[in-house]
Amino acid sequence: MSSSGSRRWFSVFRSIGDSRYTDVSCIPGLMRNYSRKYDVIIVGCGPGGAYLGYLLASGGMRVLILEKKRFPRYKTCGGGLTRRVLDLLPFSVDAVVEDYIYRARVGLGDRVVVEKSTDCPMIAMVMRDRFDSFLAERAVEAGARIMGETSFRTVFGNPGNLAVETSRGVFRSRILAGADGVHSRVARSLGIPPAGNAGPALEAEVYFRREGSIERFRNTVHFDFGTMPRGYAWIFPKQDHLSVGVMSAQGKKPGIKKCLESYLKFKEISDGIEIRSLRGHLIPLGAGKRKVFAVPEGLLVGDAAALADPITGEGIFHALRQAEIAAGVVEGCLGGEKTSLLKYNSLIKKEFVSELRYAGMLAGFFYGLEGITHRILKIHGDRITDYHLDIITGARTYRELFFRAFNPLGLIPWI
Repeated sequence: MSSSGSRRWFSVFRSIGDSRYTDVSCIPGLMRNYSRKYDVIIVGCGPGGAYLGYLLASGGMRVLILEKKRFPRYKTCGGGLTRRVLDLLPFSVDAVVEDYIYRARVGLGDRVVVEKSTDCPMIAMVMRDRFDSFLAERAVEAGARIMGETSFRTVFGNPGNLAVETSRGVFRSRILAGADGVHSRVARSLGIPPAGNAGPALEAEVYFRREGSIERFRNTVHFDFGTMPRGYAWIFPKQDHLSVGVMSAQGKKPGIKKCLESYLKFKEISDGIEIRSLRGHLIPLGAGKRKVFAVPEGLLVGDAAALADPITGEGIFHALRQAEIAAGVVEGCLGGEKTSLLKYNSLIKKEFVSELRYAGMLAGFFYGLEGITHRILKIHGDRITDYHLDIITGARTYRELFFRAFNPLGLIPWI
């Protein structure tokens, strides 16, 4: 922490006595009377933040989660929970599942090149407002406290003795965790360097006016290439509507709205529909050259850590798994093991950074040389899809796929 920050310590704490704040969250069971001292303060109540709060509170720690919006709140996201997410969570999410996916269709241009079916669900579909609230409720049940409509401003102090300044006053904490998204203010306050590339995505929540029109999309996800240059388009079915979107995996992409409109027409879902939400967001596609995810004062999880999948944009599993790793490190630091939060850096590098580096190289090839890769997809789509299904279930890795695609016996053996 900077010396100038330390010099402001006492002036910041003049606001501790100000108790003018109230519970503004809709989460059932939320406590109205807040302490000012915590073991861990988490900024952001998305999957990573809420699950970290659940794990730490389950271990007996005093946890406060700050959320700048009021729950439940809409979150732009495809809302696909892969098999490895369902296997990771220690509780069922059936209560918030909108549809279970047993079939995947991969399209290229005007044709379906791959169709895969499974006996058990490969993906569970959720709406992020309900899923995030569900995880927040689990955190509250475990003993965490959540303060909604509260913005994080900055942090001062020394490791183990922090002053966390918010829009509702100052709170003290031994550790700060940032789960506040791709533009993480916590990361900046902790002095953690910016991450790498972020890809734009645009998603529409599409409702049919004619009853029964959605049935042809049930239990099936669509991934289509060729509609969005250097990216892909998707259709994810929900209980009463479709989440339809496009993503660019290589930086800013002008004309993304036109790509989505063209995709809706191509999939014959542009007539007789109502679009109730059309929102864009950025997906942090790998950490780039960032090598730091924790400092002695705190750490980052989820989009704040910028470790989403560079190929698909998947981030929920990564956020939840990072929360697990973070919980173990925090418990070690506060539980008398005399470990440092810096241990989190080596654990994240070992599990995520190297793997996502290979994913990033594959993404650069796949989206950067679409003429070649589309030809590969036409010929070997079945094998590639099988391989990727193994990756999202944890059976294989991007590292293995990279060396399978670029092996000494042939530069690109799948052409």
